[in-house]
Amino acid sequence: MPGQQKSFKENVLTSICNGAQKYKDVFLDYEYEVSSKAFSSKKPFIISATKSNFLHLTGVNTKLTAAQFFDKALNNTLTVNDFDFNKKGQTEKMVKGSVRRKVRFLKDLDKIFDKSTLVEEKFIKNKVSCTFAVSENSFTIGFIAVPNCRPKTLLKGNELKNPQKIDSIKRRKKGKKTFEDF
Repeated sequence: MPGQQKSFKENVLTSICNGAQKYKDVFLDYEYEVSSKAFSSKKPFIISATKSNFLHLTGVNTKLTAAQFFDKALNNTLTVNDFDFNKKGQTEKMVKGSVRRKVRFLKDLDKIFDKSTLVEEKFIKNKVSCTFAVSENSFTIGFIAVPNCRPKTLLKGNELKNPQKIDSIKRRKKGKKTFEDF
């Protein structure tokens, strides 16, 4: 029917598929070196994401592997039947709220390294503990080091409790040796 309103799940699907392309462009095609005098080790953190890290940023539940989920989202073959809002210890309403807050920022992943971006080492929010997090004010991404850093969580708003200045962010195409300013 023309003019029929899309369901919440269909809107989430659209956001996830669009966000997968943005995630690829920002986090799979490049690696980043983030430096701050505020880091306790005084060494930069290297961000080197994988396909598997994308699922964490959506908040949905799936029976697919994280890599399969990403591939289907990137290829626009993901369907509403490939994910749900069921998580142990949470009501569906709680999960939907979390998903709603997360997926709206997937389209903005490329803004995370703007000039106004701030950083916090040893970031903790509720049960989520990250090596560091960055925020450009409208959303926050937390990273976990294993040993390079990978995206672990996406949160609405600036959730940094002790925001610090980033001294430099450098980028390199995956597979290249040298980081360059960007």
